[in-house]
Amino acid sequence: MQIEQETEIHRQHVRLRIPITVEIDGQRYSVDDWSIGGFGVLAALPRRQPGERFAVRLILPFEDFELSLDLEAELVYRLEDQSRFGCRFVRLSAGQLAVFRRVVEAYLAGEIIGADELIAVTIGEKRRQLFSEPELAARPKKARRIMGSALVGLAAVVLAAIAYLGFRERWLIVRAEGAVVEAPVVRVPAPASGLLEPREIEPVLAYGAPFATLRVADGRDVALTSPCECALVSWLVEPGQPVVAGEPVALFATVDRPLVVRASVSPAAARRLALGDRAQISLPYGLGTVGGRIERIDLRPQLLALSAGDPLAAGRRPLSVLIRPERPLDFELLGAPVEVRFE
Repeated sequence: MQIEQETEIHRQHVRLRIPITVEIDGQRYSVDDWSIGGFGVLAALPRRQPGERFAVRLILPFEDFELSLDLEAELVYRLEDQSRFGCRFVRLSAGQLAVFRRVVEAYLAGEIIGADELIAVTIGEKRRQLFSEPELAARPKKARRIMGSALVGLAAVVLAAIAYLGFRERWLIVRAEGAVVEAPVVRVPAPASGLLEPREIEPVLAYGAPFATLRVADGRDVALTSPCECALVSWLVEPGQPVVAGEPVALFATVDRPLVVRASVSPAAARRLALGDRAQISLPYGLGTVGGRIERIDLRPQLLALSAGDPLAAGRRPLSVLIRPERPLDFELLGAPVEVRFE
């Protein structure tokens, strides 16, 4: 391969007569005169006008590989007889200039250049663009400082999170001592004094369906009827036993109203609760959790202890908290124990 170098008269770059190929608009041309500033081609370029810019692909052959560069060029001249045109490169990147210079140096020195060397030249140029030499030397130390600061900051965040969770668990979260799924219940009182005689009933009674008979003193039979669409939970008076007027005789659970959760909470913890507070209910059997709201805080357990003449026992007796779940619970959960915490 012969290399010719022209005297640089009115030229900014060394012109090289080394056969390379350029692709313009999908057509390849053999370049006979080129430099890092531009190239000339002995051919016609009919579709372009002087001053027009367009994309080109420059292809440089080497010993064991071929280098292809996607560049932008501007048409500088085009002879009237369409025998020759010339272009200059525009907006070359620093990496492209570095590769060009290394290729020119290698050709002028008669050296054999390899792909690995060109890759190293490109990477080195990128590094110089990003960092100066002092910056490169200071990078490990700077990185260690940044890493140390990041670790200290992360540790501080973790400790703050642990402290907050501990504070929240101790002072903001109230856990119930026990809780169970219930249905709204109704107690049915005796309308008169007499003997209670139960009837055979269905598992679920319709409203007004008789469930027992009350035999009063004058020999009349008074029917006791279901106050709702209900299921019998328990008898409050043993069948066949005498009852007095107004005494509750049976406890029913409504089946036409959503289930509720009744939780037992210590008096100290109950002082931190209020109606409408949010509760988190953990269901059994892997059914997940459901939210709820406090509907009622029942003080009757303490009142019963006070009525028994034991004020200290009243202060220690857990309170009953009624929770309304945010979504209906399956009726099969009736009576199931659950875990409850209040936030």
